[in-house]
Amino acid sequence: MRDKFVISWVTSKYGGEENPWVMVLHEERGWEFPGGTSEPEEKFDIAALRELYEETGLLGTAKAYDEDLVEGGVVVWIEVEDEPGPEPWLSNDPKISEVGWCIEIPNTLGWGVSEVKAIRDHDWSTSVTLSS
Repeated sequence: MRDKFVISWVTSKYGGEENPWVMVLHEERGWEFPGGTSEPEEKFDIAALRELYEETGLLGTAKAYDEDLVEGGVVVWIEVEDEPGPEPWLSNDPKISEVGWCIEIPNTLGWGVSEVKAIRDHDWSTSVTLSS
């Protein structure tokens, strides 16, 4: 059983130089990365992919993960084939008001700016590689 939460760092295969990422607007906490807790015996990558789908409707491929980016959590890099766009969309999760692609850190964050920057600027070549 795992006691860590998972965070989905989601980029697009077609992100280009701006390299946008996905965030969700939680009605109580503000903008945050998709994520949550893993089920008993659920692997980090599978939990992150499940949370991503539940909160955003996106499907992707887990590319790598890192257990040292966020205290108490595991960040999983997921690449999607969806093309980033400026328009937000709705979530099936009733606590998520909006889902969208970001190229700048939003003002109303559920996380600290330094945590978002650490994940955004992370060198994924130093992390554990996946192929799920």
